[in-house]
Amino acid sequence: MDELNQTRVSMGVHVIVALVIGFVSVEVAQMSRSLFAILLGLGVLYVTGFVVQRMTGKKGIKWWFANGIAMYLFFWLISWILFYNLAIA
Repeated sequence: MDELNQTRVSMGVHVIVALVIGFVSVEVAQMSRSLFAILLGLGVLYVTGFVVQRMTGKKGIKWWFANGIAMYLFFWLISWILFYNLAIA
């Protein structure tokens, strides 16, 4: 797998997982506390990082931050806000 495909796989996996966890975070936050939802989201990010690392090979923390962490956090926050507003409406 070349570098461009590894980047696409990493970003795609992180974005899809972030959207799902954004929905789950709303449900968890309604059942318990928001702190637990945040810890759940960060834990899933950590596990997703290991899975992507196995798929693409070890790249280092700088590569993972640019091609995974930043996208995950952005889409997780956006989806959490979106689903939260849909849930209270």
